[in-house]
Amino acid sequence: MADVRRGVLDEAARLVAGPRNETHGNYTHEARRIGRMWGAILNTEDIPPRTVAAMMVALKTARATAGMPHVDDWVDLCGYAALGAQIDADMAEVWK
Repeated sequence: MADVRRGVLDEAARLVAGPRNETHGNYTHEARRIGRMWGAILNTEDIPPRTVAAMMVALKTARATAGMPHVDDWVDLCGYAALGAQIDADMAEVWK
């Protein structure tokens, strides 16, 4: 039996480092744009990129715990967590 854990992590890595990265570009920049839009919708300050990633993890967690089980929810959750870690790495120089 294949190790589901490894498969989920491998697929998340493949997606965030491959097709989705090529389609959407740098996620830190994308999360910054999303945060600006969400802030405008909520009539508040921009939402920081790392918070955008955390909110996407929360969204995927909500989806993973509702309805029928679907492995893609777990793959996406792992992918957004990895993107959050990349945002932290990208922002590390700014925080110094």
